[in-house]
Amino acid sequence: LISGSLLRRQVRQRTHQLREEIEERKRMEVKMAATHEKLVTASRHAGMAEVATGVLHNVGNVLNSVNVSSTLLLDRTQQSRVRQVARVAETLREHERNLGEYLTRDPKGVVALTYLEQLAGNLSAEREQNLKELESLRANIEHIKEIVAMQQHNAKNIGGVLETIPVTAVVADAVRVNAEAFQRHRLKLVEEFSNPLPVITTDKHKVLQILVNLLVNAKFACDEVDRPDKQVIIRVRMETGRVKIMVIDNGMGIRPEYMTRIFSFGFTTRKNGHGFGLHAGSLAAGELGGSLLAHSDGPGKGATFTLELPLDSSAGTLPV
Repeated sequence: LISGSLLRRQVRQRTHQLREEIEERKRMEVKMAATHEKLVTASRHAGMAEVATGVLHNVGNVLNSVNVSSTLLLDRTQQSRVRQVARVAETLREHERNLGEYLTRDPKGVVALTYLEQLAGNLSAEREQNLKELESLRANIEHIKEIVAMQQHNAKNIGGVLETIPVTAVVADAVRVNAEAFQRHRLKLVEEFSNPLPVITTDKHKVLQILVNLLVNAKFACDEVDRPDKQVIIRVRMETGRVKIMVIDNGMGIRPEYMTRIFSFGFTTRKNGHGFGLHAGSLAAGELGGSLLAHSDGPGKGATFTLELPLDSSAGTLPV
C-alpha cells in the first residue's frame, strides 16, 4: 500500500511537471514567434530603407545634371542677345520718316541690315542650344519620375516593367545623364561596342540606375588623380546568351583590402560618399538575373566594373 501510494504521488508530480513543461514550451513558442515576427518586420524595414536610400542616391545623380542644365539655361537667358532686337527696332522707329535714307546713307543705318542678319544667326544658334538643353532637362526629369515610379511599384510588391530594347539605347541614356559632368571635369569618354549588339529584355530603369552610378563613381575616381589623360571607357561585349557592360576608368583604383567590401551596404572610399550606390546596383543586377563585379590592380591603376546581364531577364528576375 505504501509503495502504491508513493507511486501515485510520483505519477501526479511527474504529470504536474510535464504540464508545466508543456506550458513553458508553449510560452517559449509564443515568444519565439513574436521575436521572429519582429525580426521579419525589422528586416523588411531595413530592406525598404536600403531601397529608399538607393533611390535617393540615384535621383541625386540625375538631379546634378538637371541642375547643370537649368544653370546653363539661366546663364544663356541672362546673356541672350534678344534684347538687341528691341534696340534695333527702337533705332529704326526713330528714323521711320526717313528710313530709306537712313539705311542707305547713314553709316549706322548702312550696317543695320548686316547686323540684323548676324543677330538672327546668333539667336538661331542660341535657340538650338537652348532646345537641346531643354530636351536634356526633360529627359532627366522623366528619368527621375521613372525612378520614383519604380520605388512606388516596389513598395506595392510589384515587379519592374520589362522592355525589349537595344543594349546601346540604355548605355546612351546613361552617358547622356553624365555628359555635362564629364565635359565639365574634362574627362574623355570612349565607347567600345562590339558588333552586332542584340536587343535585351530587361528592366531598363534598373539597368540605367546601375550604369549612371558606375559612371558617376568613375568620374569621382578620375577626379582624385593628377593626370592630363583622364578617361572612362564604356565597353559592351557579347557572350553566349549574355551581355557584358564594362565601365573602365584610369582613376585612383581600389586597394586590395577593399575589394571584398566594395559592394557592402554603407561602405565607401569617398569622403562624402554614402556607400549606397554599388550595394543597390549589386542587388539590382541580381534581381535581373545578372551580376556586378569589380576589378582593380591597386591604387593609382584604375578600376573596372562589369555589369553582366542575360539577354532575357524575365527568367532571372527575383521577386521584389
